[in-house]
Amino acid sequence: MFHDFRPAGPLPAHTAPVRSPYGTPDRPLTPKPRRGGLGLLPGMLLMSVGIGATAIIGEHLTAPAPDVMLRTGIAFSADGLVLVPYDRNGPGGLIAEAVGDAHAARLAAVDLASGETRWDVQLAGELEWDAAAVAAGEEYSYVATEDGLQIRDLDDGSLVTASGAVPGLEGAGTGTAAYGFDPAAGVVALDADGGLHTIALDALTAAPADPAVAEAWTGRLVAEGASPQLGGTTSTEAAIGEEGTLRIEPTAEDALGGSLVLEAGGDRRALGTRVYYGAGIVLDQSAGATTWEIDVEELIEGVLEDPTAAVDLAFPGGTAAGAATGHALIEHRTEPGAEDVALTVVDLATGQATASLTTADHLGRSMTAPSGHTVVIAAPEDGVFHSDLVIVAPDGSIDRAVFGGLDLLGEPDLD
Repeated sequence: MFHDFRPAGPLPAHTAPVRSPYGTPDRPLTPKPRRGGLGLLPGMLLMSVGIGATAIIGEHLTAPAPDVMLRTGIAFSADGLVLVPYDRNGPGGLIAEAVGDAHAARLAAVDLASGETRWDVQLAGELEWDAAAVAAGEEYSYVATEDGLQIRDLDDGSLVTASGAVPGLEGAGTGTAAYGFDPAAGVVALDADGGLHTIALDALTAAPADPAVAEAWTGRLVAEGASPQLGGTTSTEAAIGEEGTLRIEPTAEDALGGSLVLEAGGDRRALGTRVYYGAGIVLDQSAGATTWEIDVEELIEGVLEDPTAAVDLAFPGGTAAGAATGHALIEHRTEPGAEDVALTVVDLATGQATASLTTADHLGRSMTAPSGHTVVIAAPEDGVFHSDLVIVAPDGSIDRAVFGGLDLLGEPDLD
């Protein structure tokens, strides 16, 4: 008997053959790559980076403004820069805090003509670190610190000679009170033994001071300690030249306001018609210290009769800031009884105001640069500290330099 062992229901003859994605040995195939995402892990990493970047940028953009306080040890360079030391206290964003010191003593160089900051460098990673710009030439700036004198390049603020390492000043004192500036001799330094040394501008070494300089500077420097921070000074009377005097006189007896009166060459005339309230003439404080000859008996008598008026006896009027370019700076209240303080620049020829701005407090130190620009330390209208530098140009216009801004990487924001 014949038996058919074939399986029941064989595949139909027309069934398509099974194909492999790799083909056959005779005809090999390469599978096409699949199009898909990055995968779970790379996607999560990318998302984390995005979230982190957003947080960092958000922290930087929403961080409160730092507290900035300008120091009064300001100096000018030969090419129109003003060197401004200041304290910065406050956050600067996540990256800024990671790569730099958000709380620091810094030094900035500002172009007087444009008001732009050329460079801004850190002096120390701590607050209240004693520092003052002493002088600057065409190539170098000289900065007194609590560790001694240091020299920096004027182009970018980079350190040329570290504090206490200036050749010839091995025994010099520490602290800003041990250093001063003599227009004829340059930087003057006092050593621990009482000896005086000088460094000519743009020189990198010191030499013993000649007898004339030593005599002039004897008793004016201290081997240790900080120089005092100078506040602003105003008066109701100030010199505006060899023979001219500017005064603020009440418009009437017991009047709240006063007007400007100019005396020159025996003539006396009103300078403009504007009335100023609580006003004072801003005095130039380019010199670090000033001496007056005071009649003590007259001062005592004046205090007994009129304590307010006796202030002018104790501190006689100096030179009006801005007088060298034909201007006077008047500090005054914005209106009777107001708390806000304003600075108004007045043309000494016409009595007209050329510029004005409002500040939150009385003005700080005022100095005049060789270029004729006058700089005044001031508090912004909505601020608390003296954090801004007001620049009055020779034409009477006003600019304002601000400090302390950091970008996302912790570098100074010079824009």
